[in-house]
Amino acid sequence: PVSRRQYKTRSVISERSPRGQGGDRAGILVATEHMDRDIIVSSAGCDSAVVTPSANSVAIAESVQGIPAPPLDHRQYRFLRLESGMRVLLVSDEKADRAAAALEIHAGHFDDPEAMAGLAHLTEHMMFLGTEPYPEEGAFKEFVQQHGGSSNAFTGMESTGYHFSINAAQLPPALHRFASFFTAPLFRQDSCEREVQAVDSEFRRNLQSDQRRLFQLLKSTSSPHHPFHKFSTGNLETLTKGEMPPHQATRAFYAQHYTAQKTSVCVCGRGSLDELQAEVLSAFATMPASPTSEPESEATAARQAVEATPHAHPRLPLSDEQIGGVLPGGPV
Repeated sequence: PVSRRQYKTRSVISERSPRGQGGDRAGILVATEHMDRDIIVSSAGCDSAVVTPSANSVAIAESVQGIPAPPLDHRQYRFLRLESGMRVLLVSDEKADRAAAALEIHAGHFDDPEAMAGLAHLTEHMMFLGTEPYPEEGAFKEFVQQHGGSSNAFTGMESTGYHFSINAAQLPPALHRFASFFTAPLFRQDSCEREVQAVDSEFRRNLQSDQRRLFQLLKSTSSPHHPFHKFSTGNLETLTKGEMPPHQATRAFYAQHYTAQKTSVCVCGRGSLDELQAEVLSAFATMPASPTSEPESEATAARQAVEATPHAHPRLPLSDEQIGGVLPGGPV
């Protein structure tokens, strides 16, 4: 198993302004997401200002509640930024009969090594195949289905997302099972070997889609200096020709990218904001921060290379031939 550093947590909760004492005034929450995915939060007129905890506080660096919502929206919201860097949005809906959670990692197929296309996608698949506290493959999916829920995941260009919904009363145990994907995955070799075959089957199924074939044609003929050109799905060939075996490669990808600074979580449930906050802090307490000297990702380096390339179009993945010209193409 991949080891994770342990963290102690202590909740720091700001008091809400009572209604009639400024608590009902208009508020604005502005969140600006930069290329490095840091989020700067400023609150103007919110029920509580950004909280800066004392030096001995561990868990929460910022807390913003009283976030404005539409008049007919009865839910309550709170934004947290943990000291580890994780960003959390809590949604309390006392009328909900179902609860849900979603987690996004700021790493996608743009971050695949050039020599191992599809590694981010394979890592996404592996997260469901057993954790230290719940080692059985498929245990989470079975638990969620038993309680009227569903789960899924996706690998995007710059992010990987995981989500589930479940009967509202089962949110606490489901959230702890879900969090163990990211704090204590197993990455067993035999599981990985089978999952490589599953990814290859997905690739072969996608070959029947004209839309996917045309999209891949656009990608493969785009600028080689931009990560958009990478093959996102992966297959048996690309996932077994790397410098290390697939199960070791997924561990390395996980260790580099599945860190608190690159993680955003949203949890919606029937409990109060304080109850939801306590569940999140407990479930994700052992997800560590990145090393102080984290290596630059390939995707970041590629973007910088595009911007520094003469005659390149900054931030555009298209090649010079694709812009303002006719792109010849043959059968795929």
